[in-house]
Amino acid sequence: MHYQTKDLKLLYVENSEQTRKETIPILNKFFNKVIVAGDGEEALLLYKKENPDLIITDISIPLLSGIDFTKEIRKKDKDIPIIILSAHTDTEYLIESIKIGIDGYIFKPINLNQLEETLKKITERLSLKRELENNINLLKQYQEAVDRLFIVTKTDPRGIITYVNQKFCDISKYSKQELIGKPHNIVRHPDVPKTFFKNMWKVIKEEKRTWKGIVKNRAKDRSTYYVDTVITPIFDKNGEIKEYISIRKDITQIMNPRKKLENILVSKNNSIVAIINIDNFKYIEKIYDIKTIQDIENKILSLITKNIPEKCSFNEIVNFGDGEFVLAKDIKQINNRIIKMTINNLRDLQEKIQKASSEMLDYELDISVSIAYGKNAYKIAKYALTQMDKINTDFIMANELETKIKEEAEKNLRILKLIKSSIEKNRIMLYFQPIVSNKSGKIIKYESLIRLIKENGEVVSPSYFIDLAKKTKYYPHITSSVVEQAIEAIKLLNKEISINLSMIDIEKDNIRSQIISLIEKNKSLTDKITFEILEDENIKDFKVVENFLKYVKKLGVKIAIDDFGSGYSNFERLLNYYPDMLKIDGSLVKNIQNNRFSLNLIETIVLFAKRQRLKTIAEFVENRNIYEILSKLGVDYSQGFYFGKPEPIENLLKKYHKE
Repeated sequence: MHYQTKDLKLLYVENSEQTRKETIPILNKFFNKVIVAGDGEEALLLYKKENPDLIITDISIPLLSGIDFTKEIRKKDKDIPIIILSAHTDTEYLIESIKIGIDGYIFKPINLNQLEETLKKITERLSLKRELENNINLLKQYQEAVDRLFIVTKTDPRGIITYVNQKFCDISKYSKQELIGKPHNIVRHPDVPKTFFKNMWKVIKEEKRTWKGIVKNRAKDRSTYYVDTVITPIFDKNGEIKEYISIRKDITQIMNPRKKLENILVSKNNSIVAIINIDNFKYIEKIYDIKTIQDIENKILSLITKNIPEKCSFNEIVNFGDGEFVLAKDIKQINNRIIKMTINNLRDLQEKIQKASSEMLDYELDISVSIAYGKNAYKIAKYALTQMDKINTDFIMANELETKIKEEAEKNLRILKLIKSSIEKNRIMLYFQPIVSNKSGKIIKYESLIRLIKENGEVVSPSYFIDLAKKTKYYPHITSSVVEQAIEAIKLLNKEISINLSMIDIEKDNIRSQIISLIEKNKSLTDKITFEILEDENIKDFKVVENFLKYVKKLGVKIAIDDFGSGYSNFERLLNYYPDMLKIDGSLVKNIQNNRFSLNLIETIVLFAKRQRLKTIAEFVENRNIYEILSKLGVDYSQGFYFGKPEPIENLLKKYHKE
């Protein structure tokens, strides 16, 4: 046992010189270094100077008794082992020693066996303590090494964050204060389906196994990043999960080669870049898991690679994600012949991909192509892609966009003049389209649809002017007029009327106040009012929208979510608005006869709605076949030209008068 104590430093306190002479040789058998003090004050000084591992003290020493000396030590160090030597057998001394936390009490004269047994217990404890300290030190070094290389978080069993390292803050753009105490879904990307996380929780929580996979996340600034992730459950002694630790590696550069390609192109003056964008890719992301989406992207990339003409000679073809594929080439000199040839080849490619996609993927892809050349070609092509809806095209030479922008500006000036004139002369009117019950086939309500009437009597649809109107001071007046006209129609027709409202409308204080005022003045009619809410990706304050909808619902107004199944519909968030109805996006309905994707998505929406006890309305019902398919799927109501086109109130009143 002696070898276990040899590397320990002992402080021995004894005032009797004779006793020291007798005891020190015994102690030297156990310890290489024995520091000796003759009184309590000297012992305190030596303790501070020498930092011993163990103390043996007589109970009767000058200046400070062994008991008082031990009390002073315990104020500074509660763990250092202390053995008291005493000739006293009084129980009072023993009890007092135990109270102050001694580790051994040995009676004089020293019994070697008793001393050895006491030291054995103490050294075993010290050995375990040192081993623990070494392990903790190693763990700290391991943690520092991991923290330098990896993103680390810990959560409690409910998924609430309890620890984050700095690399997690750096990649997520959140501070530690913003993360600790929050659920881990604070960085969840809306594109990742809930089933993905449901399966993950099944592995780590129910099966109590380590989960590995790639996760797409969204940072505070809404940028996307990818992490290769390992999540491990940590158990207590009873085998119950105490917490989860997650270690991630940033693989954004691997998953998204955008920056790599941008860096290649940014310094090139003679680059040609083509962006092939899958416009209906947003629908794909709504219903498939990440692996399936990646498989579809690979198929699309394969289609592009196989069908691109050799003359195009693009040396970079990259999947940028979210349905965007970038083709780039660097050439010595750009001239009209090369540009024209590239345009023709890419038009052929666009057509081939659309045709091949319907055969390979069971549905046809909607493809837009934007081309640019020169320095910063990618940025120019990307900007042009955002403008394509405005100029109603699916193929654009971005460098020519400047001319088109000027033409668009002149067109907008003409529209603004028309809007102003129409408001002044009360030519902003409502038309009404019937909505029928799929069970009875009878008209149960109407949707109010805004129209602008030119002086020559031409009827202009909102697609021509409403987006521009929203950016002007005229828009609040238009919204107020729409609600007023809809309420008047309810009085005249005694039918329910749906009124279209954008979330942006609701978010604006002046428009929201006008709507509330009109509703409160007509409380007797609120049971016949339905607000069809159109989502908008530019909405900033969802809480304002939610509070507004809760308030008008209390007054009796019904809520329908418009264009459901398209764009940025977030099922969970929409349910916070407590809707009564979901209006299925018309682009799905009109393709339902020959597009399996649309059929499957509508079927999913109907099932979702029924489980939530919501009614469904399908618009763009153009013929009997579509109507019958929708009825079989369980859609509650239909709207479209098959039942009637939008008409002014005067026409409807004449019909009712004849009836």
